[in-house]
Amino acid sequence: MLIRALAHFLTDPGPTMRAAPPLRLIAGAGLALGRVWLAWPFAAAGWHRVFTWDAQEFLFTEVHPVPLLPAAIAAPLTTGAEILLSLLLILGLAGRVGAAGLAVMAATLFLVIGRTPQGVENGIAVAAEQIPWVLAGIVLFLLGPGILSLDAAWRAVRRRGVIPSPKTAR
Repeated sequence: MLIRALAHFLTDPGPTMRAAPPLRLIAGAGLALGRVWLAWPFAAAGWHRVFTWDAQEFLFTEVHPVPLLPAAIAAPLTTGAEILLSLLLILGLAGRVGAAGLAVMAATLFLVIGRTPQGVENGIAVAAEQIPWVLAGIVLFLLGPGILSLDAAWRAVRRRGVIPSPKTAR
């Protein structure tokens, strides 16, 4: 029951879906722009890491090490998370998962990695970047991805009865 409620929340397009149609579309467009704005720098960083993989050991040991994680684990974990969470957020597929994950990554950059000696030396903790990303992630987590998302499309398909909902499948 708890898992079903959590899954429903994480794939819910959000409270803007209950607004009047013009407002729902305006809010959806704003949320879609916010999703792309938050996801883009993380996706770009992730793909940059993929194409410059040889430099990742140096990057994760000398420039911005992740405390308690060796570079061999931190590099693929971070790269994969940046790409996957960004993709989820841009598509609005489990959009709240992507928003929360990227907000946590931005907060970790600011509060943990940016406070290491290497992070301080290399200027990793830039408040003007990370704090807006954290706030955007929190807002998107709370409001959901909106009407212009795959979560909203999935909800519409389920409501039309094309795919039975878990409640009616009993």
